[in-house]
Amino acid sequence: MTILMTFHTVAKLRKLVNLVRRFSIMQHHVQQIKLDMQSYFEKSVSAVQPDSLIRNAITVKDNVLIVQDRQYPLRKNGYIIGFGKAVLGMARETERILGDNLCTGIISIPEGSQETMKNNANVHSILNSKVKILEGGRNNLPDKNSEEAARQIKKLVEGLNQNDLLIVLVSGGGSALLPLPLPPITLEEKCRAIKLLASAGANINELNSVRKKLSVLKGGGLARLAYPAQVISLILSDIVHDPLDLIASGPTVLNKDSPDIPLNILRKYSLLDKIPASIKQCLNSAHSVQKGQVDLDNIEKNFNAQNVIIGSNLTAVSAVADAAIHSDYHSVIMSTEIEGLVTEVGKMYATVATSICSVLHGSQCDLHAVFQSISRQFTIRNKAGEEVLYALHYMKAKKGICLVAGGETTVIVKGSGLGGRNQELAMVFARCMNENAESHPFLNQFHVVLLSAGTDGIDGPTDAAGAFGYGNQFKAASKQNLNPIEYENNNDSYNFYSELNEGEDLVVVGHTGTNVMDVHILVIEPHTSNV
Repeated sequence: MTILMTFHTVAKLRKLVNLVRRFSIMQHHVQQIKLDMQSYFEKSVSAVQPDSLIRNAITVKDNVLIVQDRQYPLRKNGYIIGFGKAVLGMARETERILGDNLCTGIISIPEGSQETMKNNANVHSILNSKVKILEGGRNNLPDKNSEEAARQIKKLVEGLNQNDLLIVLVSGGGSALLPLPLPPITLEEKCRAIKLLASAGANINELNSVRKKLSVLKGGGLARLAYPAQVISLILSDIVHDPLDLIASGPTVLNKDSPDIPLNILRKYSLLDKIPASIKQCLNSAHSVQKGQVDLDNIEKNFNAQNVIIGSNLTAVSAVADAAIHSDYHSVIMSTEIEGLVTEVGKMYATVATSICSVLHGSQCDLHAVFQSISRQFTIRNKAGEEVLYALHYMKAKKGICLVAGGETTVIVKGSGLGGRNQELAMVFARCMNENAESHPFLNQFHVVLLSAGTDGIDGPTDAAGAFGYGNQFKAASKQNLNPIEYENNNDSYNFYSELNEGEDLVVVGHTGTNVMDVHILVIEPHTSNV
């Protein structure tokens, strides 16, 4: 009897040891997957560094500046202004290319950018620079410092003449770094209105449509003030579809919006009764252009401002796809135009992941129908579903599949927590995968990890670019006495990920000096036979 009990005890111990060993190996493998995914993300950021994008966009030959198919004589008549998260690197490289033909310049960049970027090899350093650097826009929000930078930029461009050449450098974050509200609107009032819209779930297009109508410089205002100087705008896009009139709220692009669009947006979110009276007055006025400004329609008859997109989300997403291929994954680009609420986008990624695992497991699943369904709500590449099916058919030749997408999601803020859209998207995805695993136990046979991060390195008012999301996070949270649902309801994704596993699932890279929206990386890998 004792011997039999000993055999049973030994068998139980062996089973326990095997389970612990299996869990340990699985955890180690997830850590390796996360390391690989972060390296893919970092390569995507490297692919959109501003210095290389500027070099590809402009050249100088025999004192002539060449931009695409247009040429501009250089006679020490160059001026640089810029605003955005990538503008420091853009300005440095532009100054190097122009050389002695640059007279002066002013750029408005995020607070702390110079300190963060001083050791960045991608930012060309020029001693005795002619470009004045002003920092502001703390936490991605307009402030008095960025407003002062906008005033100085306005003063510079107003003094230009027809022989001058103005190079405008624009990147994501430009709206917060070029705030100059139309009188009598104050910066505080404008910020309050935009915050109300953002909290209600307005997307970037809607936010910038309103901003254009409330600004001296946005919506073509900068081009009006620079006339009759020649204007070249070099733009790093951070908006889906790359709409010139909405990137940084289109300071060098004619605002062709119908006058009632901003009011209709405020009505859509039931905010007309909540915005300051000065803003109502401005939007209701048929003459929102300041007295004395030249009409941009008239300017375009005599002068054509050249607006050039020099980089976009596709550049970053393609770099991820290439890196994944070199790591022995099948790689598929799903989209560069993902928009919508994080609750819906997170659910969509979980549906795709669960469906792929179902096919790999041998369960019945019409993946083609799944992609058709999600394409009705999200902009997905036409061939993405076919490419995924092809990858699954030849999965044995690879270690897994990596789906890549980009875009910009939105969050409806209901709580008082701290976070950003990328961290919240990862958290929603983790919740959905945890819920799916309850009804689909085969999901436990796969490693499924989502990385969602902003290419600017900053997700909301936090020091993280984003986070990793995966189903087992909820089990880990339970063991650590964390309630992820409470964090999600309070829009507190940053504090959730900071406390979970000592913050190891946060993606922290610091200011990157660039910005082309967000990158989403979804890796699905079957457990190996030796695990």
